[in-house]
Amino acid sequence: MDQEIAKFYASKVDLLELRESIAIHFGKVHVDIAEVNGRICMVGTRLAELETRLVKWFVATAIAIATLNAGLMFGMLKLLR
Repeated sequence: MDQEIAKFYASKVDLLELRESIAIHFGKVHVDIAEVNGRICMVGTRLAELETRLVKWFVATAIAIATLNAGLMFGMLKLLR
């Protein structure tokens, strides 16, 4: 019975080959994770740029609307006097 089980044992060479293939696989996984982290940072940068543009647009729009309202108000006051 021991001889029947012994044929399923892995040799040291087999274990070293398995260890090497696992190390290669984990190396590839680490590279993929690093690439994903880089892409996430790029997306964060793009979102920050978009936020800045939107804030500038909102401020410019608010100033334009306030100026238009002031102009209309002064125009109407001149007409009413």
